Amino acid sequence: MTRGETWRFVFWTWLSSRLLFLVTGALGTHLLSHAPTGYPAEPPGSLNYWAHWDGAWYSSIAKEGYFGTQWPSSANFFPFYPLLLRLGTMTGVGAPLAGVLISLAASLLVLYFAHELVRDYFDSEAARAATLALAFFPTAFFLNAVYTESVFLAAALGSVWAARIRRDFVLAGLLGCVAALTRNVGVFLILPLAHEWLQRRREAGLTGLAALALVPAGLLGYMFWLWRWSSHPLLFSTVARVTWGRAPANPGHTLDRAWIAARSGAAWTIRPQRVFETTTSSDPTWHAVGTFDFVFLILFLALLVLVAARLPLGLFGYAAATVLLPVVTPAFVLPLASVSRYVLAAFPAFFVLGTLLARSRILLGAWLAVSASLGVLLTLYFTTWRWVA
Repeated sequence: MTRGETWRFVFWTWLSSRLLFLVTGALGTHLLSHAPTGYPAEPPGSLNYWAHWDGAWYSSIAKEGYFGTQWPSSANFFPFYPLLLRLGTMTGVGAPLAGVLISLAASLLVLYFAHELVRDYFDSEAARAATLALAFFPTAFFLNAVYTESVFLAAALGSVWAARIRRDFVLAGLLGCVAALTRNVGVFLILPLAHEWLQRRREAGLTGLAALALVPAGLLGYMFWLWRWSSHPLLFSTVARVTWGRAPANPGHTLDRAWIAARSGAAWTIRPQRVFETTTSSDPTWHAVGTFDFVFLILFLALLVLVAARLPLGLFGYAAATVLLPVVTPAFVLPLASVSRYVLAAFPAFFVLGTLLARSRILLGAWLAVSASLGVLLTLYFTTWRWVA
């Protein structure tokens, strides 16, 4: 596959998947009932229905700063994405529109880096399948939203791409630093990057090794800022524990609670239209997403086995840490809250998923049909103020 063919495939995959979620969100927000919420107010401006939930926090931080946005709760949201939003709003557009444009641009890079890495690890057929699987994954609508997913994945995938394909460890370290400034799990990128350096240590030398220190430097930089202004470098962790109950817990107990939540929410997943029949403050999607989160976790745990068998150890370590972190630090309301979104960061799992789906066009088509249909439903949930992740 030539570079031109690669970009054409990636572009059309990007365009079709992003339009699917954009059109779904626009129709849903205008045609369906909205659930009331006490969450931070929806920011004004075009496409503001893509700035729900965490998007409202990021928009507020971009506009008012950390101390003007329910401090210290705002410390839970890492700084790189709201900084991009603030720069975007300096062009004169509102935070929601700026955030969507940033996410859309970053998502194109996400699909390109994913395609090139899978082609390098496996082959072109697997690369196509993996790119499609990622683009049309049920929670891939977050790659449109005013959330960190697009920017984080672009930086994380770009970091591994720079180390493995470009063999540029300085660029890999810089992108890893950006990822760690965007999401806490970005620091786990040190694992695949260190593996790549070990494979190429003669040509990369000590300069390449030193460049890897940029990855934890991203997290340490944010911790230093928090220490400077609050005397508490782990304030983001404290906020997560106090506000959402995310503290170390027995993973067996977490899975037991998750199974109970999945069983109780099954009725809502079988008849999802019932969710839109109520506009009470008791959001029924809290029950439905408990089932979805459990199913996604089981799927990615199974894919981790294939990651361990078919990809370098560093990528397995990164993916395992990303998938298992919410299991060992569960939320108190829903034990696996947001797992359906968090698994997007475990990109090596999509690599091996691509190898499975590439074996049969029928299998790939069936997977994409089910995945995209569920993505449409979850997009409708999200854009009508119903909880997804």
